[in-house]
Amino acid sequence: MQLNLRNRISFFYLISTAILTGIIFIAIYFSVSETVYRHMDEDLDAESNEIEKNLVVLNDQFIIANAFEWNEREHGQIEVNPVFIQIIDASGKIIKKTGNLLNGKLNFDSQLKTEYYFNTSLSGSQIRQVQIPIKNPSGVILGYIIVAMPLSESSTVLNNLFVILLGTFWLVLLALYYITRYIAGKSISPINKVISTAERITKENLDERIELPEHKDEIYKLTSTINDLLNRLEDAVLREKQFTSDASHELRTPLAVLKGTLEVLIRKPRDVNEYESKIKYCISEVDRMTLLIEQLLMLARFESGKVIPVINEIDLNTAMQAVIQRVKSFADEKKLSIKYDDDVKVSVHADSSMVGTIFENILTNAIKYSNENGCVNIKIESIDGKATCYIQDNGLGMTEEQASRIFDRFYRGDESRNSRTEGNGIGLAIVKKLADLQNISISVSSQVEKGTVFIVSFIN
Repeated sequence: MQLNLRNRISFFYLISTAILTGIIFIAIYFSVSETVYRHMDEDLDAESNEIEKNLVVLNDQFIIANAFEWNEREHGQIEVNPVFIQIIDASGKIIKKTGNLLNGKLNFDSQLKTEYYFNTSLSGSQIRQVQIPIKNPSGVILGYIIVAMPLSESSTVLNNLFVILLGTFWLVLLALYYITRYIAGKSISPINKVISTAERITKENLDERIELPEHKDEIYKLTSTINDLLNRLEDAVLREKQFTSDASHELRTPLAVLKGTLEVLIRKPRDVNEYESKIKYCISEVDRMTLLIEQLLMLARFESGKVIPVINEIDLNTAMQAVIQRVKSFADEKKLSIKYDDDVKVSVHADSSMVGTIFENILTNAIKYSNENGCVNIKIESIDGKATCYIQDNGLGMTEEQASRIFDRFYRGDESRNSRTEGNGIGLAIVKKLADLQNISISVSSQVEKGTVFIVSFIN
């Protein structure tokens, strides 16, 4: 049977309490039992000592010196607190016994050579008995003194105690079960609120949050953690919606341009030069879409978590010079110069391919947003084992709010999709993802109309 949390808490608490209570009750029963038997054994000792005082041992015989001890009332009565006494010789023959034994006799165990207490029966009634050897000065056993008392009163006390403890045990467990079940229900009621609220939340109302409980306990932490998870989920869903919208827009624009251009071409015959011009334009738009799709696939692959960096020791100087060679033609088109001091030799542990992509995207972005006839400055330095690369342009610059969003997908600082500056806002998003995969820190410092500095920090 599958129990809910409330009943499981009650059940396990009940089992543990039952075990502890059972141990305590057993300890109480045996403690009382031991006390009862100890008092009876003390009474038996007192009686046996009286008998021993009236025994005279001569050579290999013993004589009962005081016969009046045997005539005491407790030795003759049977109904009220009787004391049974029996003396036997070494062979087991009864020498003398009290009158209250009538035709009966006390049990004798010839194997017992020392004083011994035990429970037995007499005429169907339970008795407590002690058997004490009678020895001569040489230690030879001449006979035995056997003294017994009825166990009826003690048995009644112990039986009543057993019944009371057993009845109390079940009553305590029953009361504890319902009390524990009530307390468990009150304790997990915040969890039920969490469940009911979580069941209501769908992608249509991801902004709804679970109410935090009053006490800052484990349930409070659980609720807070779930709310944080919902925040991340909402942010991810919103980003995916924005991504889909932006990607659709980016792809729709060149497609619309292609369609419009081709429709214009087929309306009437045109000369060869015009056909060539329009076709080249269409090809450039196809290239733009191809680049966008390739970047989207690259970003999706990086974000899937299936791409693992291959970390090796690389020379940042070599990596930067290779990137500069790849973007030099682009810089020449804008009549830009790239200044790089390659005197500093710095090695870091990173993925050389990913580092090359990071530098190329940042440098391409710097060239794109720099003014013509300007300059892009690159500097690498190493301080206390931390290598840092600075890439600075003298372009448009950004506000603080724009700089905080520069690594968002499809974000462009000039916020104009019809801007003269080409690009789709994917490059720096790829940079950020590649940096995160390698624990590389990237920050941006920018001032409007003064330029922007990208700071890439490696921690070896």
